[in-house]
Order: sequence, then structure tokens, then C-alpha cells
Amino acid sequence: MRARKTVAAGFVAFAAVVGTAGTASAAPAYDCLFDEVCLYYNSSSYGYGAYFAQSGNIPDYSGRYFKAGANGSSGAGISVKNNAGAVDNRGTPRNFYLYYNSNYDCSVACITVAPGHLINLSEPLKNDNASGKLGASQVG
Repeated sequence: MRARKTVAAGFVAFAAVVGTAGTASAAPAYDCLFDEVCLYYNSSSYGYGAYFAQSGNIPDYSGRYFKAGANGSSGAGISVKNNAGAVDNRGTPRNFYLYYNSNYDCSVACITVAPGHLINLSEPLKNDNASGKLGASQVG
């Protein structure tokens, strides 16, 4: 009987640890201000890491770099161009458009991130992003 209680107690403790392990993939601490989109170096499964705050249209991410923030420094100092793993558009009332090519060229791939959404990028845009822009406000 005592062995069963010990095993049961051990299982409950294990379940509690496993149950809290998922918090690493929760929404990141918000690094950006109102009306800014955050591009993160990593996806949620890697803790997001460094960020880049964008508040306007950028036709080419060359010469722009991730910086350390509330979610860590992994990726800090690395070029934003072709290195984003996630996009957080929780701070704007506008759609955000991310493009595979520079100059907002969607001939290969592009994605729309609606206001209030946080996404992990997938192929072909994960680590292959060259430009991004904000659309018109969705608040009328």
C-alpha cells in the first residue's frame, strides 16, 4: 500500500513538472511598443530570443539587427534579413505583411499576420524573410 502511495505521489509530482514545462512556448514577454510589430530570432519552442521592433515599412531588412530583450539574447546582433523565426503583431491595429523577397515582392512567398496574432514562421518564410510592411488600420 505504501509503495502505491509513493508511486502515485511521484507521478503527481512528475505530472506537475511536465504540466508547467509548456509555459516556455507561451506568448513572449512583449518587447515592442504600441503600433510596433516584433520579429523574433527564434520560434516559441526556442523561447523567442532577441527581437526587432518594426513600426513602418521596410523594403529590405539588410543592415537591421536583432537585439536582446525580455525574451533573451539568443540571436542578438544577427541580421534580421533571412533570420526571423516568429512574428508578434499583438501591438498594432493593422495587418502586417512579411515577404520572402525584398521590396514587398510576393512572387515566392508572403504572409499576412492579423492584428492581435503571434505566429511561428514556417517554410518557406522561416529564416527567409527580406521585407515587411504594415497595412492600414483595422480600427474604424
